[in-house]
Amino acid sequence: MAVFAAASLTSCLGQLDVIQNGIIDSNSMWKSEDDFKAGMYGCFYSFRAAYKTNLTYWGDFRSGVIGKGLGAFNGTAHVNNKLNSSEGKGTNWESLYKCINDCNVALKHVDDITWTNETFRNELMANCHFLRAYCYFTIARVWGDAPIMLAGVESSAQDDLFPSREDVNKIYELIETDLDKAIDLMPESATDRTTGSRAAVNMLRADYYLWMYRTRSAGAEALAKAETAVDAVLGDENYGLLDSYADVFDINNEQNKEIILALPFTKITEQVSVFYDDYLIPSSKYADADYYRDNDIVKTGSQDQWYSFSEVFQKFIYENPSDTRATTSFMIFTVPETGTTYSWINKFPGEWENGVRYFTSDIPLYRYAEAVLFKAEVENERGGDPLPWLNMIAKRAYGREMYGNMSYDGMNEAIFNERLKEFTAEGKSWWDYIRFGYVFTKIPSLKGRQNETNILLWPIAADCFSDNPNIRQTLGYN
Repeated sequence: MAVFAAASLTSCLGQLDVIQNGIIDSNSMWKSEDDFKAGMYGCFYSFRAAYKTNLTYWGDFRSGVIGKGLGAFNGTAHVNNKLNSSEGKGTNWESLYKCINDCNVALKHVDDITWTNETFRNELMANCHFLRAYCYFTIARVWGDAPIMLAGVESSAQDDLFPSREDVNKIYELIETDLDKAIDLMPESATDRTTGSRAAVNMLRADYYLWMYRTRSAGAEALAKAETAVDAVLGDENYGLLDSYADVFDINNEQNKEIILALPFTKITEQVSVFYDDYLIPSSKYADADYYRDNDIVKTGSQDQWYSFSEVFQKFIYENPSDTRATTSFMIFTVPETGTTYSWINKFPGEWENGVRYFTSDIPLYRYAEAVLFKAEVENERGGDPLPWLNMIAKRAYGREMYGNMSYDGMNEAIFNERLKEFTAEGKSWWDYIRFGYVFTKIPSLKGRQNETNILLWPIAADCFSDNPNIRQTLGYN
């Protein structure tokens, strides 16, 4: 990974601003199978860089989930859905195109050598198609029309450095093609939980086809494909639902049976601070007995607490006293001696060691629990029986089955609510509001705004188009 990352930071695409400054030096890469192994991990390095912060911006900030913490809140534009091109959080697509380009270059050179390990060759290609599909799926949902880059940029002399935005329908077609190639190529032996696998590809397929069915009028064929994909995951004995929700996120139990795909973090990669530091109680504002801080009962960090859950969302996840997920997701602790109450997003705190916090919590992108809830969603859409699947999640959360027969609309809302509680702080809520049809009825800042041009899309940061005469701002934004 380190070799590839160093090579990919050699800048010679200064004015492109679709691909992040930096390319792969093909003069020193792609000479052996070991080079391609380094290249594949380099693609995942870029992937992690693209999502480790933006996952939260894209997936949670506009949905009413995020609110102010103890520090000065700087997410007002997102919470109020008043974004513009001057907003820096989540509006820059360069890191996504950096990952896409790394995949393109690897695919471009895959036949430059004679392979002795055909299985790994297929795994490499499958992962490149998978990552490219994942990134373009994000791009299509965040910005709509966008450049399509497939050639693999390696030189500033190439003639495709100033691409235009293309119709989003072409992007969705590319995603489907990449997903087909990824599932065809991915070996059964690929079971790592931090790179691609057949289960990870099928989760993205289910996600994609449900999105196409529910938001793009793709029809019964898309729903059937979503069902086929999710059934493949549910039938894979490598994965399953853990008995305890807290155990899924236990720092000593990472990459457990429930995890299908996660962004990995270690003491080497993230020694002190990542985005999740912004969720914790700042050491400077902790004023109680050392015992609670030193024993990690009150989780402190080095940053100010810029963000927390909104008050409405806090009440929502705590509305049922028997819900065991609440304290794993959001902790409220009152110091007995002083009565001071601290609260923080609790899901990915990493490790506390000798007064230093190491953000080593892996961030899950797909979990087995989501396959279960995808299945419930599919069953509800096709007029089947979603109850066993929804109650599988409820039984773990509440200790008992919670749901009985109900109408389509009632079940739709029940599945949606369980997804909100199950995947708190995992970057899912914004997409769920859109997919389930609640974005203009349940998000306060968007009620009655359905006729505003591209209100569900995002503006592009000025840096992404100011140097490219062929890129235009998202229609509806200034």
